Amino acid sequence: MQPSPLKCLMSLFYDVIIQITAWFLLTPILLLIINDSHQFKTLIYQISFWLISGVYFIFSWSRGGQTIGMRAWNLQLISENNKVSFFVFRYLLASIGLLFFAVSFIPILFKKQMLHDSILGSKIICFQSE
Repeated sequence: MQPSPLKCLMSLFYDVIIQITAWFLLTPILLLIINDSHQFKTLIYQISFWLISGVYFIFSWSRGGQTIGMRAWNLQLISENNKVSFFVFRYLLASIGLLFFAVSFIPILFKKQMLHDSILGSKIICFQSE
C-alpha cells in the first residue's frame, strides 16, 4: 500500500529529530579533536554530520528496512537488493537529491515514490501494525 505524503513527511520529521540528537552528541567529540584554528573546521563538521547520518540510515535500512521514524508511522523500505552497498548508494542518491533543492523528495508530495527509489527500484510501503 502506498503511504500518504503526510505519513512520509512525518516519518522524515521524526528522523530529522534523531539526526539533530546525533549531531549534538557528536559535536563535543569533534570539539575535542578539531583545533579552533583549523582551516577546514566547518567542512570537517559538515562531513562528520553527513557521515553519522549515513551510519544511522544505512544501519536502519539494512536491519529491517525501517528507521525509527518509519517504525513510528508503519512504513518500510522494500528492495530486492538488501546488501549494504545498495543502502549506501541509496543514501548517496538521497543526499544528492537533497542538495539540489530536495528534488528527489518532491515526487512524494504527489503520491509517487521518491526519485532515488525510482532509480534504484525500491519503494516505501505502508503496512498495518498488528
